[in-house]
Amino acid sequence: MNQHTLPKAVWKTIVAVFLLMPLVVTVVYAFSARWVHILPEGFTLRYIAATLTNQKFLLGIGRGLLISFVPVVITNVSVLLALYVVIVYLPGLEKVVQLLCLIPTTLNGIILATSVLGTYAGTNTLLANRIVMLSFIYCVFIMPMTYQGLRNSLYAVNTRGLLEAAEMLGARRFHSFLTIVVPAILPGLCNSALMCLSGLFGDFAIIKIIASSQFETAQSYLYRNRAQDTQELSAAVVILLLITLLINYLVHKSQDPADRVS
Repeated sequence: MNQHTLPKAVWKTIVAVFLLMPLVVTVVYAFSARWVHILPEGFTLRYIAATLTNQKFLLGIGRGLLISFVPVVITNVSVLLALYVVIVYLPGLEKVVQLLCLIPTTLNGIILATSVLGTYAGTNTLLANRIVMLSFIYCVFIMPMTYQGLRNSLYAVNTRGLLEAAEMLGARRFHSFLTIVVPAILPGLCNSALMCLSGLFGDFAIIKIIASSQFETAQSYLYRNRAQDTQELSAAVVILLLITLLINYLVHKSQDPADRVS
């Protein structure tokens, strides 16, 4: 058994080193004072400090978080209310709602962005606004993940049973939904929302097609300045990586202990 395990361990180690090497080099380069030979010549925080005081980069981070946060809120509220109506009043339509919410899984993000841009650009309507257009594209893009996460959470707490029990005690269904069911599914709701937020924050392709010139995020900032000081860009990549890791950590902390064990 050990003879079969050793080659697998060696192969996994080689693959892990190959995948992690670019990231490790980027991090080391961001802290290097000068690197023209095999090893860096000293380390410094100058490039990190310069990046953290770069107003355009900080504004890009703020815009990226904003344009990710708004669609997440809209999609979670919309899907949650739709699932409430389906589970409580119209259970026969659940398959229809599931189909509608999962259709975006068949659409490539670039194809979706190009199609929407070609349809609404220049129409002199609200949807012709690039920021509005981008927000709704993001809403569609994260709908499958949001639906699946909220559906699992609602069935895990037995939503219909909780509402029937509350109704027997004299409470109205929607009031019970807001005060009992929503707090019960809050960990799953936060988990789903943060996962979507992490995915949208790292997006570049869709926002490049739709609104990179009007709404520059941190990803667009990196692309526009790719020919400039590479050490400052490496520092910016490290900062974005830390923000993404923080969001993923919050995703992990928002999960129920039972889900983490399983």
